[in-house]
Amino acid sequence: MYFRSIPNFKYHSTFENKTSSLNTFDVKNFFRRGKIRADIFNNSTFFTKYTVVGDERPDQVSEKFYGSPSYDWVILLTNNILDVYNEWPLSQQGLYDYMLEKYGNIEEFYSIKHYKTLEVRNSNNQIVQKSGLIVDNDFFNKSLTKNEASLEYYDEIIGTVIRLSGNEICQPISFAEYEEEINDNKRNIFILNDIYLQEAINDLEEIGTYKPSTQFVSDNMKKTDNLSATL
Repeated sequence: MYFRSIPNFKYHSTFENKTSSLNTFDVKNFFRRGKIRADIFNNSTFFTKYTVVGDERPDQVSEKFYGSPSYDWVILLTNNILDVYNEWPLSQQGLYDYMLEKYGNIEEFYSIKHYKTLEVRNSNNQIVQKSGLIVDNDFFNKSLTKNEASLEYYDEIIGTVIRLSGNEICQPISFAEYEEEINDNKRNIFILNDIYLQEAINDLEEIGTYKPSTQFVSDNMKKTDNLSATL
């Protein structure tokens, strides 16, 4: 449905005589990309949060929420996804294949990429170190036995300085865990509530309709001499 709504234009071949109407190609005008209307897109009440399950594809999510796989384009536009392969969550096997291609071998992507801090609170339950901060190997290896501390703070309740070594307040993250986290974050998407679905369809049809101009041929066709023309 989405691609049927994208209008066409007649493009003159740069290798042929431009004055001849026979040397043209009908091409989809992807410069006219559909989008969710701003007043809808910016209102969180119009959407429902959803976590993509397992190997679900956009068309399957569309089937689940809209009763038809044909509105997969609404799922993608709602989440501003242009490249399904890179922006939609991979299956477990797909993620494995991706990591194998990227890192070359299993041993490499299970090696340590970096370290992440753990949350640390004082006796007043105040956070003195946030969780999830990326730190390097030197931070992790600081040890009290070497008279080094990765974190040092004064605890007012017990009236003493607390010193902690790196391996107490952070944890190693492998390349595989790093890639899995990125992939899992892609699973968190928004679904346009079905009562606004028809509005999205109407907007797409409007975007895909040409207005009368010197290049106008029909509602879904215009002519142009080259890509520098207004599309």
